[in-house]
Amino acid sequence: MEWLDEEIIKEKQEFYFKTPPFPIIYVILFIFLNLFFGFIVFKYTFLEFNKWSLYAEKNRTLKIKIPAPRGLIYDRNNNIIADNLPSFDLIVNLLSLNEEDLGYINKLIQENNLNYEIVDNTLYVKNLKKELAFQLMIRYGNSLDIRVTNSFVRRYKFKESFGNLIGYIGFPNKEEIENFGVEPQEFVGKLGIEKGYQNYLRGKDGYLEIEKGVKADIVRIIKKIEPTPGYNLKLTIDANFQEKAYKILDRYMKEKNYKKGGLIMMNPQTGEILSLISYPSFDSNIFVENIKEKIEETLNNQFNPLFNRIISGLYAPGSVIKPIIAVAALEEKIISPDKKIYSSGSIRIPNPYIPNMYSIFRDWKVHGWVDMKKAIANSVNVYFYTIGGGYEDQKGLGIYKIKKYFELFGLGKKTNIDFIGEKSGFLPDPETKKKNIIDPIWRLGDTYNISIGQGDLTVTPLQIAVFTSALATNKLITPFIVKEILNQNNNPIYIRKPQIIKEKLVNEENLKIIQEGMRMTVTEGTAKILNDFPIPIAGKSGTPQIFGKKKLNAFFAGYAPYPNPEIVLVVFIEEVPEGSVATLPLYKELMKLYFENHPKYKNLSENYYLNNAEF
Repeated sequence: MEWLDEEIIKEKQEFYFKTPPFPIIYVILFIFLNLFFGFIVFKYTFLEFNKWSLYAEKNRTLKIKIPAPRGLIYDRNNNIIADNLPSFDLIVNLLSLNEEDLGYINKLIQENNLNYEIVDNTLYVKNLKKELAFQLMIRYGNSLDIRVTNSFVRRYKFKESFGNLIGYIGFPNKEEIENFGVEPQEFVGKLGIEKGYQNYLRGKDGYLEIEKGVKADIVRIIKKIEPTPGYNLKLTIDANFQEKAYKILDRYMKEKNYKKGGLIMMNPQTGEILSLISYPSFDSNIFVENIKEKIEETLNNQFNPLFNRIISGLYAPGSVIKPIIAVAALEEKIISPDKKIYSSGSIRIPNPYIPNMYSIFRDWKVHGWVDMKKAIANSVNVYFYTIGGGYEDQKGLGIYKIKKYFELFGLGKKTNIDFIGEKSGFLPDPETKKKNIIDPIWRLGDTYNISIGQGDLTVTPLQIAVFTSALATNKLITPFIVKEILNQNNNPIYIRKPQIIKEKLVNEENLKIIQEGMRMTVTEGTAKILNDFPIPIAGKSGTPQIFGKKKLNAFFAGYAPYPNPEIVLVVFIEEVPEGSVATLPLYKELMKLYFENHPKYKNLSENYYLNNAEF
């Protein structure tokens, strides 16, 4: 190796073994990164171990809701009105779907008219039929991203006869979500009893806690909590009578080409509503089954089947109000029941501002001389103009005393029936008329109009039933529809008792005169068609004018048996050409339906109709 130069060897050694210079910033960065990753490991290993373990557990487990059966609804005789049938729901995690699955499920929804709701990227489809549910289960197996669950579908047994009374269920709107404390994918009561008693009928859902696999399948069931069914309701309604009465009403309305009306029957001793029908109605099942054509037809019907005319409809009562005016006049001692007033067919009131000008208030015919009973029986307008507002030498009640007795018999305020949507009606007086910009002055003519149930006075058919009950019994009572609330074993947790607001409303002798006048309405007055009925009826007809006196509404409010009533029945038909006579054949048929099925009167009724086959 002598040929190698020692200087060359030294240079090569320096080239291979010399350490290059290393900036200090790299050293600092290296230390910082080690400290940072050390802190992260320490944080998740020690400080947040429980938190992230819980997250991991949540991703590993899933709670699946088990829907609670909705409470059942029975009539007074324990016939089922609304119950539940086994069904299936579909729950889909939309974020997990590919285009093929998305198209497949969308096609199923459209072809089968299924109810669905989307909440937070989750699709909820209600009320799948068994065949469709099995088809999905076979296709997707144990997948938790597309799963079929057991559920219930609501069934309404009596269809149109109970539509706007019982209501229906469906997905909630924002207000219902807040008021009822439900989730957007839950069905809630949307109308009628279903909505009014939602919190009782609802029940408490159970759940399954399961362990998920990595492919979103079920590994095992960890825990199961059974659902608690909702409370059951027992109504005061007689379902068999209601169904048959609806068929009678429907046939009659179609034969006469009438479009709107209704009936209400109540027990005047207890306040129990035995039947309540608003016409037209609808089949509640169409909303649950999502039958789109029928839903659209119902929603677009100009006569509004969803509207409950008995509870929410406001009408001028017409002459059915006259018995209250009559008893008020007796109570205030402004007239004796025997005093006769002459009806020439109208009265004339001089115009205080224009000489030789008169305001004419007409009767519906010339009645001649009539006392109070005949005035009630024949609905004599002139008599009630006179005792209501005064005429010539006969003093009148005046609007404030009229209003006092209207309020005594429950008008101008809600009856507090246990049903949503009730209206209060309206009692006009000089103070309320001051708000009328066009004509703010209260005149004698206004008092005359109120005295025969016209003008701005409005009431509901329910209120008519309640004050007719009060005229029959001399007590004001609160009407109600739900008789009992029952637990899952059908044991009552609540029993409704009659609520009497006030007894002895007026002097018994005075009231007896009014009752006799109402009986004479049937025996010799405006409702003589009812006189041959085997059970004695008392009542009052009414034909308030509407649409600028171009049309009439027809009312008949009565009770039976007279003088010890067991039922009050109010029937009304809107926009008829001939007045209260329009209701009377229907009224008679409904009375027949009730009493021929009443064990106490069945034989009497049967014997009568055997001898009067033409009815």
